[in-house]
Amino acid sequence: MRENIVITGIGILSPLRPFEGTGSFWQALCSGEDTIKIMKPPFLDLGKWPMAAIDTGAFPEQINMEDKIGFLAQEAMKMAIADSGLDMTSILNECKAGLTLGTVLGNILYKEARTISPDLTKGGNNRVEDITGYDDSLSGIASGLALKHGLNGPVFTVSTACASGTDAVGIACRKIISGRADIMFAGGMDILSDFAIAGFNSLQAITTDKVRPFDRNRNGLALGEGAAFMVLESEKNALRRKAEIYGRVIGYAARSDANHLTGPHRDGRGLASAIQAAISDAQIPNNRIDYINAHGTGTPYNDLMETKALKSAFGDLAYDIPVSSTKSMLGHSFGAAGVIEAICCLLAIKDGIIPPTINYHDKDPECDLNYTPNVAVEKSVRTSMSMSAGFGGQNSVILLAAP
Repeated sequence: MRENIVITGIGILSPLRPFEGTGSFWQALCSGEDTIKIMKPPFLDLGKWPMAAIDTGAFPEQINMEDKIGFLAQEAMKMAIADSGLDMTSILNECKAGLTLGTVLGNILYKEARTISPDLTKGGNNRVEDITGYDDSLSGIASGLALKHGLNGPVFTVSTACASGTDAVGIACRKIISGRADIMFAGGMDILSDFAIAGFNSLQAITTDKVRPFDRNRNGLALGEGAAFMVLESEKNALRRKAEIYGRVIGYAARSDANHLTGPHRDGRGLASAIQAAISDAQIPNNRIDYINAHGTGTPYNDLMETKALKSAFGDLAYDIPVSSTKSMLGHSFGAAGVIEAICCLLAIKDGIIPPTINYHDKDPECDLNYTPNVAVEKSVRTSMSMSAGFGGQNSVILLAAP
């Protein structure tokens, strides 16, 4: 990247210690706390598949299901703003501020509620005739957040499958580099829904057991939910206002597999290309990467593909770089995942701790890298990498470095 882009604020709401602050989240994550469990009815009438949901009892106020995603996004952004020390009443007089928000399904619960009555599951046949509405548009929440905070810069909704959050961060950085913004709020969000569950179940991608990324016995992912935001600024702007800096975004790239609508290229062609392009963008050598937060869904094909991509991009160095999958504890939160995992990379740099991949017990001879099994590791981390791979062959990589 041609200009230093720094992170001055972060906010996470996930199934792990929600509303307790980023410090509590990170401590629990590094301790290997598992949030994935069987969700009992009446929650989405499940009770069959383990998944990671934010306990409604943790919410500071009663929220309708349809309002959940907007509330999570709003609160995560509020946490990031407070953490950054920004004065939102004067920010627009001093600089251009914008927003990028990654999501796969947007407010899918609102759309479900508008199109099919709950009575339909009880034998009724009541459909809502008027299914037009701004609340269920993909861009509605991003536009609402921009309106709430009076943002005067570029505002985008990014939907590139499960790479959406990572792309939201990368695109936000590009807006600052190009001079179109001084500050960007980059976020990701998604929540559990019947639509998502049905879709992944039809692909036979959901585990009925534990999520075991890179383990020989891995058999699927667990769906999750959440929202997360980063405050990104030009270094010049951050220094001007004497902000505390967590770290820098030094590289970003996105590449397509051009392979299949749901299946990754078996050799990780697109992901390897994205890794190499992001490192080239950062203008650093391969041996500068100290930690990798993998996409690590726990499905047989993804984890093998990802391992091959790392070997292709790093050669023998791949065996020396610690890798972990935080999805083993948080599930796969779609558009939120990329931002949450980038923040985990940032916190690994800050605290010198690499979070574990839990439920890893039986080595797969084809997945033979260092996946940080079960226990966090203390290690000096100066540069870290977060990777995302989505349906349609979407592959995105972010590189973060110490201040």
